[in-house]
Amino acid sequence: MKVLNLNNILLKLSISYIFNFKKDKAFSVSTILSSLALVLGISILITVMSVMNGFREELVGSLTGINGDITIYNVEEDRIISLKNKYSDLVYIKHLQERVITTNSYGIEGLLMKSINEDDIYKIPKVNENLFQIDQTEDNWVYIGIELARSLDLRVGDNLQISIPGSSMTILGPVLNTYELYVRGIFNSGIYDYDKYFIYSNFETFSFLNNPLIYDIYYDINEFNFEDLGSMSFETWEDQNQSLAQALATEKNVMFMILFFIIIISSFTIISNQIFFIKEKIKDIILLKSLGISQFQICSLFFMNSFIISIFSIFIGTLLGIFLSINIDAIENFLSILLNFDLWNNEIRYLSNMPYSIHMNDIIFIISISLISSILASYIPILRIFKIKPNLILR
Repeated sequence: MKVLNLNNILLKLSISYIFNFKKDKAFSVSTILSSLALVLGISILITVMSVMNGFREELVGSLTGINGDITIYNVEEDRIISLKNKYSDLVYIKHLQERVITTNSYGIEGLLMKSINEDDIYKIPKVNENLFQIDQTEDNWVYIGIELARSLDLRVGDNLQISIPGSSMTILGPVLNTYELYVRGIFNSGIYDYDKYFIYSNFETFSFLNNPLIYDIYYDINEFNFEDLGSMSFETWEDQNQSLAQALATEKNVMFMILFFIIIISSFTIISNQIFFIKEKIKDIILLKSLGISQFQICSLFFMNSFIISIFSIFIGTLLGIFLSINIDAIENFLSILLNFDLWNNEIRYLSNMPYSIHMNDIIFIISISLISSILASYIPILRIFKIKPNLILR
């Protein structure tokens, strides 16, 4: 019972050291600064990792939501139908691709035109999610992205003139065949490049093109057996965007390493703060030793003091990181207005908004490394207590 009461007294003494603003103002300020460094390190690391996760997920989801998870070339449709029969949830779209040029009084753009069947427009996830269209019976329809509509000042119901290189050649190059298409709908996929440079036209209108047929397959590649494709020529979304996938992984790892050092630096502030604290409390340590308190209990007192501060900082930093992640888009908009500078350029980042995705595994890992570094930072300074000899100092 006496040991329990002594431990409670030491715990209360440790807590009193933390909040003793009147007597030890210098220590209190240094405690706040070291705690603030750890809070900022954890919150920034969680926020950046959440944004990187969200950016990758949104980008991958948009890439597969437009081009499909698997793209198959030069194959008979019967073989695609056999895949559909095996995988009931599989969705495929047949199309022709052609590079075209469009121009009006507002500008000129080079576009990738995909000619598809009329009903297939609703099978493209990222197009169908945000699609505004009108009913019309003409066959020369076209669907365009919202960024192209803004660039050329087009609305649903307007005409879009496109030019396709023909087979006839002149001294200046191939003759351009011009077609007038009716803007039947405008979509917003969320990716700047697709919304500006992709258009969808009627397959029947451009079936005369001699381009090979392409099939976009929408299905989770993790559940797909690629042996079923046999000798088919195909590419996954990762094959088509290999450099982008590698860049995303590298960027995430590099950002993590850079921000990880923020936590390490904050640990050094804890060490320096604890060393300063032990030096200031050397009289208290001598008194406790003179009263017969063991060195282990005295070390536990100072360790608990630093550990409580670390736990509190980790908790606040985690909550702040989650809050910043959830509100990152609003924060980005506020800072862009405040600084009069666009912090999120959708032409560079592909996505129109700043995304986030909070992964519990990342948060647990960040808390773990923060806790380990804090424990080490709390333990190292208390080794100085063993060097304090009350008899020599009192002499």
